[in-house]
Amino acid sequence: MGVRVPSLTLGTNNCTLAVPMGKDATLLQTRAWWEILAVVVAASVCFFPNLGQHSLWDVDEARNAECAREMWEAGDFLVPTFNFELRTDKPVLSYWAMMLSFACFGVSEWSARLPSALAAVGTVVLTWWLGRQIFCRWAALWGALLLPGAVLFNVLGHAVTPDAWLILWTTAALACAWWGIHRRLTYWLVWFGVFTGLATLTKGIVGILLPMAVVGLFLIWEKRLYLVASRWLFLGIVAFLVVALPWYVAVGVATKGDWLVGFFGRHHFERFTTALEGHSGGIWYHPAMLLVGFAPWSGWLIVAVGALFRELRRQGKWRRRSGLTFSDPETGTAADPTTEMLSEKEASGLRFLVLWIAVWLVFFSCAQTKLPNYVAPIYPALALVCGWWLAAWANYRVRVPDWLMGTTMLGLALVGIAVSIGLMLACGWIPCGMLLGRTIHDLAWLAWLGMVPVLAAAGSWYAWQAEKRRCAIAVVVAGGLLFVATGAAFGPVLVDNAKISHRLGRAIRESQQEPEIRVACYGWFEPSIVFYVGRPVANLRQVQEARKWLEHPLESYLVVSQPWWEERLRLRLHKPYTILQRYWDFTRGREILLVVNRPPPATASADSSQSSFHQQPIQLRQMVPARDVGQGSSGGSESFPGGSVATQ
Repeated sequence: MGVRVPSLTLGTNNCTLAVPMGKDATLLQTRAWWEILAVVVAASVCFFPNLGQHSLWDVDEARNAECAREMWEAGDFLVPTFNFELRTDKPVLSYWAMMLSFACFGVSEWSARLPSALAAVGTVVLTWWLGRQIFCRWAALWGALLLPGAVLFNVLGHAVTPDAWLILWTTAALACAWWGIHRRLTYWLVWFGVFTGLATLTKGIVGILLPMAVVGLFLIWEKRLYLVASRWLFLGIVAFLVVALPWYVAVGVATKGDWLVGFFGRHHFERFTTALEGHSGGIWYHPAMLLVGFAPWSGWLIVAVGALFRELRRQGKWRRRSGLTFSDPETGTAADPTTEMLSEKEASGLRFLVLWIAVWLVFFSCAQTKLPNYVAPIYPALALVCGWWLAAWANYRVRVPDWLMGTTMLGLALVGIAVSIGLMLACGWIPCGMLLGRTIHDLAWLAWLGMVPVLAAAGSWYAWQAEKRRCAIAVVVAGGLLFVATGAAFGPVLVDNAKISHRLGRAIRESQQEPEIRVACYGWFEPSIVFYVGRPVANLRQVQEARKWLEHPLESYLVVSQPWWEERLRLRLHKPYTILQRYWDFTRGREILLVVNRPPPATASADSSQSSFHQQPIQLRQMVPARDVGQGSSGGSESFPGGSVATQ
């Protein structure tokens, strides 16, 4: 005869959570630990494989990593610099994180990216925790598993940028705000001040302004504004100032206000009022980019947002509409109109998530400069909205038209097909005139990757038809995570041979004969060259500057685009030179030369040491698609009039 275990039921109609009393409480805690483990493992698989196996991307990764490297080597924890000049783009916290990583593991791509990956994993765990506070375990689990699979969030978790840290601190601040408000506490304001202070140290005013707007509007909506009318508000302000203010004051004093003017003037005011660097877009820019950045879950996101707004409109008054309806989990019949699907806690949580999403979208839609990562802090909220909807659908508390669910699965399959076609174009399997000379043959290894979403969609449809909804969700989630994790782990590695900055740096180090050398670029410049050379790199603008650079008595290297070399510089040189390497830059579709101002080696032809202005123009090899950008320079040595070309 069975024994009934006492339990406390926390009523949620779509996702009932029973908290057992006594021995079964241990089972509940064990289950929670297994959920945390699953979330951490899934996030780690998405972010850590091959994290340091490819070179830095231009431009943001290279600038941020080089800035941290320069600060670390100079022992300067205060003033950010890039190319040994003041950098006003970002505050200091992400640089400090990289400097700590450099101190522990040395300077490398892996140690530069490690802090972002750790921040991303931390955000995933926080998303799970917040989901457990608002919804049930399944909603929290689905939401936390969806987040690392969202394309943009996954990219930011791999990138040497401050975005992953901003998302972490923003999520922490809003999660502790929800926790404190729901429990009618007030000391959460101190933690809110700490986390928003860290966010402000990461990316500026948005770190405090937008979370504060979310919490303030939520308190007004919930009619709980009285919760902040206490001494804890003052302590929260003090906590924020203690965390954020000292560095801003110190860097302003150290740079005589130059950093503050550049950061708040250009990177705050100008970015909001004007479209800098061509990053413009209409009012629908960010909503449209969300569909791209949240892939492969975009179809679910559309349906979940529709269900969310329907439920919020439905609170207090049932209005029967076509399309989404709510049904009884036992019989499958339509729910009683007088029965609320959402508990007050869930409804309040959804309103909180709506404000979280809306504040960021409205603010950055008003800004003139637009980039997809500006609204990345709302991705945890989007994931939780999807998790709530999936849990409701799996429990038969929400009825979605068959055609709509079929469309979401078809959309997932189409994403996979589009990715496979794109990879076949990129690797040259499908000829394309626009990609002449710019194909990357190594990407052929990933051409099969698009079949993962196709198979996941097929498996999900089969489980759905068998009335195994939770299994259908699990198939799509597993397939999506495999798809994104594989692409993130191997895609950049396969493309790495097409990037030339790290090879230029290696060639300069191997060729260097004097302890002091000079490096410059003419007609070509990427920030990553500074990181891989490890010294200042001059970006020359005038041909006279380039000529004087190569005629300087010190050992001097010049990275120059082939057209500028032929058309502007070569015939103006009056001293011997050596072309060390030739690389194909697939992003610009042109050849890049590495030139040094020393005589050619003795193996060069007798006339190769003559001045270049006495000779005829160089006849270059014809560039055809078969020349893979990952092949680099050819072996052997070539003699050219006016100089020599030494190749590996």
